Order: sequence, then structure tokens, then C-alpha cells
Amino acid sequence: MNVKGLLRNILVWGIVALLLGATGLAFFKVNMVAYASGTIYIRSNGLVEGTNKITNENNVTYTLTDDIADSIVVERSNIIVDGDGYAVNGSGTLIYGFNLTSVSNVTIRNLNVMGFGYGIYLQSSILNIILENNITFNEGNIYLENSSDNTITDNTITDGVEAVQLYASSNNTILGNSMSENNIGVWVRFNSADNVISGNNITENNNSGIYISESSNNTISENDIANNSVVIGGSGIMLDNSSNNTISRNNIIANNWWGINPSSSNNNTIFGNDIRNNSVGINSASSDFNIVSANNIIDNEYLGIYLEESSNNTFHHNNLINNTNQVVVDLSYANKWDDGIEGNYWSNYTGVDLSHDGIGDTPQVIDANDTDYYPLMGMFHCFNTSLGKQVNIISNSTIESFQYFASNSTITMHVSNMTANQTHGFCRVSIPYEVMSEPFNVTIDGANPTYWNYTLYDNGTHGWIYFEYEHTTREIEIIPDLRALTIISLLMMATLLIAIISRRKRTLSARNKTQFPFFSAHALLVNLT
Repeated sequence: MNVKGLLRNILVWGIVALLLGATGLAFFKVNMVAYASGTIYIRSNGLVEGTNKITNENNVTYTLTDDIADSIVVERSNIIVDGDGYAVNGSGTLIYGFNLTSVSNVTIRNLNVMGFGYGIYLQSSILNIILENNITFNEGNIYLENSSDNTITDNTITDGVEAVQLYASSNNTILGNSMSENNIGVWVRFNSADNVISGNNITENNNSGIYISESSNNTISENDIANNSVVIGGSGIMLDNSSNNTISRNNIIANNWWGINPSSSNNNTIFGNDIRNNSVGINSASSDFNIVSANNIIDNEYLGIYLEESSNNTFHHNNLINNTNQVVVDLSYANKWDDGIEGNYWSNYTGVDLSHDGIGDTPQVIDANDTDYYPLMGMFHCFNTSLGKQVNIISNSTIESFQYFASNSTITMHVSNMTANQTHGFCRVSIPYEVMSEPFNVTIDGANPTYWNYTLYDNGTHGWIYFEYEHTTREIEIIPDLRALTIISLLMMATLLIAIISRRKRTLSARNKTQFPFFSAHALLVNLT
């Protein structure tokens, strides 16, 4: 079976596995009773009914004093439920561990919640916090429906169909949780928008780390997503019929199938991710107008990027390194592989750079319809500054200790050779003018580069410079050229002084003619005689 056939089969079986998991959850819910006879209530008036194992302080802080084997229904807003390390255990017979319906500003913290259909369930509830709980062995560990502006943070969530599911829920934050051994880590579905999923550790889930379905404008950033997708066709991050989402700066490593998998998903941004050691780095199926940039796509087993029936996508500033096949394109058209001035770095590119600008002199041809016209001669790096602006560097060196000093508009960094036999290094640097003004000057260990061009390119907001050096470990400093600035300043001052003196002379001359007109007449008579 060829690579394309294998990938199609993987996708089909992955969808089947996901549907089976969802069907199992539905079956589980149908066969459970809604509440046990011993259901505990925190009433809207502040009273606790159904147990003496919850203390009440000023109708604000409710603290468990022992383990509880019943569901807890919270009807009161503006309270804290503190588990104090105790457990709420449903023993597999109850639907809800905690049920919050139409409440707000409730904090649930420091609890062990296990053995329910839903560990913590929010319906039409806002501004609640789920904090520092251990939530495990529930079919749905945390489930939000029509709920917004809630925060789920610093929880350990394991062994469920999904760790967190958002259904028609928006503006929620899922931050700093550990999610493992679920079917899906985070499932965002059915018109859930503007949610932030950030800083989570999502590992060893059976299907996908994060699954976004029929949802838009969500942000997925800075998560560690590894060793997911045990079943065929799972993904580190899956986009299904979803648009305008941003996937940035995630570590997506060693997932058995897809790293990132957009399917029927358009206008998404995939930026700055580390995607390595998956079967396929990025798999795009029937997905258009996505922007894929500044990603490290490295050491993926079958493919770095696979496009199937996907068109008008843009790929630039990606580092494609040592993938078995860097890119395969199938029934896809009008995709772009550069941004008009810079393309991608290809570890198998064999061209040269005789023009000394960090861009290969010949294109990288992918197939008859796909070409990177501006292949990079070194890896792409993106560094943040204290001003919130980014300095981009293309280099064949290892770059370390990048620093920006706003006080004197100075950039410093260390470079070293990437391989033992490397003798020649270069940097192509894009600097925002808000970070540093022209003209630029570069010193390498206090001396000039072996070659430099400090006016390589200018787009009005950024200046590009290029310089070369002999390879070893070196310190580079980029500063405004104070000598040039001093000369320019002196010339401007001199011009201003000349203008002032000239104007003053004209003023004095005009004043003399007005006050002593006979001097001019006398001079005229003298000239006539």
C-alpha cells in the first residue's frame, strides 16, 4: 500500500475510533440515574442539605470534613467549595459529582472527584473556577455546556472519555492542567469560541490531545502534547470543520499518528510549534486558506507535511528537517511556499547562495505545482523583545543567549557552529524599527564581520541586514551606528546654523536700508560719477 493509501486508512479508522468513544459515553449516560436519594445540596440561601460533612463559614466558604459518596448540587453563587483533600466518590452509579447550573463565581478546589458520569458539570454558568483538584475515572471528567468565562486551572485529570469538554461554551480558560490517559485531552465542540487552552501537559491520551470541532476563534498555545493517539488516526491537535483558530508555540512530540491535523478547516493560523517524532507532522485534508509559519517540523516518520485536497494555504519560515518525506501534495492547488521574500528551510536543499543574502539562488521544487521560490539557507529563529516586537533571524549557526536591551537599543547573542566541519557562518536579521533605528552596525567579538550588508531590504517597518563570520563560538552585538548618527547630527546642526546666520544677515541688511536710505543714494551717485 502506498503512503497516500495508508494515510487515508488511518484517517478513516481514527474517525471510527472517535465515534465509538462518543457512543460509549452516550450509552453510559443513558443507563445512569440522575441523582441518588442522598444528593447533597448547597441551596441558594446558603444552607447545606443532605450531609453533615460540609461546614459552612458565613455562607461563603464550604469545606468538606470527610469523604462523600453522593452528588453535590450547587445552587448558590459567590461561594468557595474547598475539599480540603477529601474525596467525592460516585462509585460508578451517579451522573454528577458536582452540578453547577445557572450559577456564577463559584470556586471548586482541593478535591478528589471520581466515579461519576461527569466529575464536574457546568450548565449555563459563568465566572466559575475549578482549581487544584484531582479528577479521575469519570466518563466525562469536566464538562461545560453553554457556560462562559470560567477558568479550569492546575488540576490533574485522568482516565476519562475526555479530560475537559466544552460544548457551546465560550471565553473559557483552560490553563496549567495535567491531562493523561483519557480518550481525548480537551474536546472543544459545537460553536465554542474564544476559549484559551494554554500551558497544559497533555500526554498519553488514547485518541487526540486536543480536538476542536465546529468551533472558531480559539487559542491553543504553549501546551506540551506528547505520546497521544494510541488508536489509529489520533492527533496531537485535531481541527474538524473549524476556522480562525490559532495554534502557537506548542510542543507536539511523539504522537503516534498526526501532529496537527486540520480537516475541513479553513483560515487557521499554525505558528511557532515544535512538531517532531510523529508519524506525520502536519496532515491537511480538505482545508484551505490556512497560514503555517515558523514551525519546527523535524524527524517525523513518514511525512513532514501532507496536503490532500487542500488549496490556497501559505507555508513560510518553517524548518523542515530530516523528515522521511518533507512534503507530499495530493490533489491540492494554489498553495504558497513563501511570503514573497522568504520561504522555508529545507534540510535537503542543495542550492547555493552566491548573492550573499541568506536565500538560496535556485528554488526548492516540491512538485509540478508547488515551489518554494525563496528557500532559506539556514534555520529560522524568532526572538521576542521586551517591547513586544519580534526579531527574526535566519542562520546556519546555533544561536544562544539572545538578549535585547531597550535602554540603549542593543541586541546581543552568541553563535557557534552546528556541525564540527562547519567553518563559515551567517545571519540574516529582520529588525523592527520600533526596536532599533537605522543605521545599524554589527561587531563580532569586537571586530567587523568578514562580509556585511546593512541595507539588505526595507519594507517600511523593518530593516533587514546580513553579515558573515568565520565559525567558532562568537559574541555578536547589533547596535545603532552611533558614528553615522553623530555625523548626520553634526551635518544637521551645521545646516541649521548656516540658515540662521544667513537669515540674520538678510534681516540686518534690510534694517540698514530702511534706517539710512541716503547711504544707498550716495553710493549710487558715486557709481554714476
